[in-house]
Amino acid sequence: MTLEHYTDKFSRLNMDTKGTHKRPHKVCMLLAVMELIELGVIATNRIEFNAALKDRFTHYFNQRRRDNDRDTPENPFYHLKSEGFWHLAYQSGVNPASVTGYSKKNVSHAFLDDALFTFMQSAITRNDLKDALNQNLSDLAFLYRQWLLDTGRSPETVDIYCQVIENDLPLWLQQQQLSDVPVVEIKSFREFHQLAMKINMAEPKQVKDSRTHGLFSEVVESYLGFLKDFTQVDLQQDINQIMDDPRLTPTEKEILVKTRMGQGTYRRQLIDLWHGCAVTGYCNTQMLVASHIKPWRASTPDEKLDKYNGLLLVANLDKAFDLGFISFDEKGRVMIASVLESPDVLGIEENMSVSLLPAHQNYLGYHRAELFKGR
Repeated sequence: MTLEHYTDKFSRLNMDTKGTHKRPHKVCMLLAVMELIELGVIATNRIEFNAALKDRFTHYFNQRRRDNDRDTPENPFYHLKSEGFWHLAYQSGVNPASVTGYSKKNVSHAFLDDALFTFMQSAITRNDLKDALNQNLSDLAFLYRQWLLDTGRSPETVDIYCQVIENDLPLWLQQQQLSDVPVVEIKSFREFHQLAMKINMAEPKQVKDSRTHGLFSEVVESYLGFLKDFTQVDLQQDINQIMDDPRLTPTEKEILVKTRMGQGTYRRQLIDLWHGCAVTGYCNTQMLVASHIKPWRASTPDEKLDKYNGLLLVANLDKAFDLGFISFDEKGRVMIASVLESPDVLGIEENMSVSLLPAHQNYLGYHRAELFKGR
């Protein structure tokens, strides 16, 4: 089967719905599997229903759930078999026709079409599959609201931003004949980015509705960040740039892609350096994110491979650091940006710190100067 076959399948999953809300369970299970393949936790075409899988499912599920959605990873683990590319291996002696749901005594493991598993192992085609999954999102307004809360915005700010995105901005766009499509129905980062450029050229400060408080540009930037986060567009562009570089050998491309993904030798170097989360000390390295201090695009070839340009962090701290909501001073003490209105939501405390070596200083200096949003 071709990649196009699977991206088409991924974009049109058979999902349980309630009203207009599509329950996110199947999307979250597939995202969890792909992440564990990225991390090397799933190394062969055998998907166990274990703690690592359930943990990553819950991570994605909490980003996409509604209040009445239940964290039940066993359901998509079983029901994905209806999609045609996900298969179940049953325990010895079990009649598959008698099984109506997942249980350990009946189901041994799941496995994918061999071609699909191969596509999931590739950093490039895996991103195409993730992008296809985003087409199943039926309620971006809700997901945007949840993303704002998860990135430390206060409930009051969240209400204002959502009012702009859901009502005020679409009204203004329609009045200016720029777009008749509701903003929350735009699922493509590139499509919204093009619209954002038109908005910035027009420089709207506010519409008649005073509830916008002149926040158009700030809200547009925020919504771009939301879509970028969900579609991982920066990652995909960086990987494509590596693969298209004629100066690199296949081996060099493989090394650089794994480094950009926070995998391979680079990840092992960070694990050896930090031994766990650089801030909290959490030591289950399978659940930690390896990322660059000075961003990939701003780094020289040597800096991209330098272990001292890397941090190993739990996911919430990694996201806050990547977005510039936190940084660290010369002594390793956490700096919290004033725009992060609810740092406690992300588990960020003022007494947090990281143990630094001299080789970290230049990279963190760049982060403070170029990325940190300031106090």
